[in-house]
Amino acid sequence: MNSRQSPLIEIETPIHRPGAGSKVNFWIQERPFRTHVNLRGNPEEHAFAGAVTQAIGIPLPRDPNTCAFKDDWSMCWLAPDEWLLIGPQGEDKTQVLADQLAPLHHALTDISGGQTVLRVGGSAFRDVLASACPLDLHSWVFGQGACAQTMIAHANVVFIFVSDDPRGEALDIVVRRSFADHLVRWLMDAAAEEGFELLSPVLSR
Repeated sequence: MNSRQSPLIEIETPIHRPGAGSKVNFWIQERPFRTHVNLRGNPEEHAFAGAVTQAIGIPLPRDPNTCAFKDDWSMCWLAPDEWLLIGPQGEDKTQVLADQLAPLHHALTDISGGQTVLRVGGSAFRDVLASACPLDLHSWVFGQGACAQTMIAHANVVFIFVSDDPRGEALDIVVRRSFADHLVRWLMDAAAEEGFELLSPVLSR
């Protein structure tokens, strides 16, 4: 029996609450049960960089606060020698990566059980997030290919800009499971005037 539970299990979904003018300008949708892997190594080491690209199919992002995508996988720069990989659960790419990196100096840590992803969007998503986040989220600063570590509503998070959601531009918020319920409730409260929807979770990217 599958005993996994979303950290939002105590919030009944879906929720639809129009704001001023009966509009809904913000939405939230959890993307739970994904693979989250923290990777550390030397990007200047050809064998290390090559092993990652071969196993995941994504070249290591070298520029600060950038993220690369392929298929249902993303790889986010966290530090000069650290990245966050997020992808579907049940695929063998992480095991392939572990095998490729085995003879090399590296650290590969599965942190899937401790994190979840909240995707937010809508015409007001930047304004809602900016009300409690020090990061500059203007579109000309934080756009395609961008990611960043920051804080929102007292929670440490990673923001990942999403350009391929069929509903329009969006943002993935990677947050610790223990803060997810708090963050969602805060977002709903912050978006009350704009109107919001808390949608049922989806398992795909």
